[in-house]
Amino acid sequence: MGSMILTGSVTMLALSSPSPQMPQHAVITGVGWTEPVAEPEPEDAEPKDNETDVQEEEGIRECVITLQSGRTITGELVFESSREVIIGINGIETTFQRRNVANVVVLPPVSERFEQLRATVSDDDVESRLALVEWLRARRAYQLAIKELKSILIVDPQNPHAKLLHTWLNEYDKLTQNAGDEKADENQASEEPADETDEPERIYNIERNSLPHLSDEQINLLRVYEIDLRDPPKLRVPDETMLKLMREYPNKFSPDEAQRQKLLLLPEVEKLKLLFTHRARHLYSEVQVLENPRSLQLFKDQVHTGRGWLMNACASTRCHGGVDAGSFRLINTKPNTNETSFTNLYIIEKSTLANGTPLIDFEYPERSALLQMGMIQSKALIPHPELPRDYPGLGFRPIFRDTQDRKYQQAVEWIRAMYQPRPKLDFDYPLPQSKPTPKPDLPKP
Repeated sequence: MGSMILTGSVTMLALSSPSPQMPQHAVITGVGWTEPVAEPEPEDAEPKDNETDVQEEEGIRECVITLQSGRTITGELVFESSREVIIGINGIETTFQRRNVANVVVLPPVSERFEQLRATVSDDDVESRLALVEWLRARRAYQLAIKELKSILIVDPQNPHAKLLHTWLNEYDKLTQNAGDEKADENQASEEPADETDEPERIYNIERNSLPHLSDEQINLLRVYEIDLRDPPKLRVPDETMLKLMREYPNKFSPDEAQRQKLLLLPEVEKLKLLFTHRARHLYSEVQVLENPRSLQLFKDQVHTGRGWLMNACASTRCHGGVDAGSFRLINTKPNTNETSFTNLYIIEKSTLANGTPLIDFEYPERSALLQMGMIQSKALIPHPELPRDYPGLGFRPIFRDTQDRKYQQAVEWIRAMYQPRPKLDFDYPLPQSKPTPKPDLPKP
């Protein structure tokens, strides 16, 4: 190993060659690790049995993008859609037009890569382990970094670099867990001795829930109802479906068989218009929608898998993706698939607050409870409920700063893109029921 120079709070590592214990495919450079581009996991990959909540939530979502020119860039995946890719490079968000991007590879979670790297370093190789801590810190995996530092300080209790990092990370972790003076006051009050009549401490079950996905047929029907005829996705209306339509509505079509046969040659979207015109809802399920309509793609790109939004915030196992989430539960397995995205969309649209207020307000999207409860609580029309003091985790963390936040505006755009008026889709799906409590409805403007 080379030398380590500690300057203030910045640590620089000078390494002439990888340690003998380091893997041949990973070497330390500066304060980071150079790794090969990992092959992306298939979208339908099941989560590992030993996957923990820290592994799911810790660290940034890192990716490698390859431009059409052949240049590769590594950074934090901030946003990805069919039009653009936004990545964070040294804390600065950089936008690339999708037409200029050849490929986007999302790297495995930080915790998973850390385990692989840590397995190649011996316990007494303190310098390499400290470089790994810096690697974790750069990827904002603070809890993992603190855990590793505690282990390092057992091996080398007087190491100045380890002691400095441990102090910094612990102080930063305190800041992320305390949302202000009010939260600190609540924590202090909770330390008072409990009365003998107090209820026993609740034991929370931090496990992923086992909600099922919508079927392929249900998702296809959801797609049908979201089709905008002015901008239709690729679709196919089988000839047999058109023949059924003509047989069921004989007075609406020509008695000349040759004329009816011409209808089978119409563009697919014109066939669909005929189904819609005759409101042949029982035939909609036979339409084969081959790609997502715009509204559903907006939800998948801008809401469901975006950084710090539905998957990374609301649907984590410690939140609405767990078994202790109450009546509003989301799925967090196979997050990038249509089946998870659109099952969660169906759950959201069918869910209400205790007073019956829908989570999505299609008439006034900006007022939607789903968005308001993601706002900083002091600025929200409908603040997110306070979590129990003893609930494990970092507590509520807002998604949106205010209504001008880019993620908030994108969510409003998605809601406005949804088909109006809303179709009444009542799938055979086990939605949890909440206990209603009488509360006044919110006033409309």
